[in-house]
Amino acid sequence: MSQVVSTRLPDHTAERLKRLARRLGKTPSETSAILIEESLRESEFPYIEFRHSPLGRQPYLKNSSLALWEVIQIAQSYGLDEEKTAAHFHRPLEWVRSALLYAEAYRSEVQTAISDAQAMNETTIKRLLPQLETMTVSADLSGE
Repeated sequence: MSQVVSTRLPDHTAERLKRLARRLGKTPSETSAILIEESLRESEFPYIEFRHSPLGRQPYLKNSSLALWEVIQIAQSYGLDEEKTAAHFHRPLEWVRSALLYAEAYRSEVQTAISDAQAMNETTIKRLLPQLETMTVSADLSGE
């Protein structure tokens, strides 16, 4: 179910919205709904912010380069232990707690992001990042 909400925007704001909608491949109405939802989530989870990424817009932890799903994946490896996860990232407990609370509220979305990331391989990454170059490094440590 959805509701129609009408709002007036200054001309320059409406033009910026249309440009963003074109970049996202969405209508201005769809883009407005996405931005409002993201803004509401950011106000509810103060350590979370949405950013563009090669995988589309997704939640990140503020003041880091980590997508939320990456933090949750590490937290899962520690049995969702907040203190161990915070120590792993050298971050305060609140930072980790915010990620865990977000993941609890949007469990399906976060699990899908983790599953998608686990399905990535060199071929799929090269499609997203065509400039990617791979190197082979010898495991021979003898120095010869």
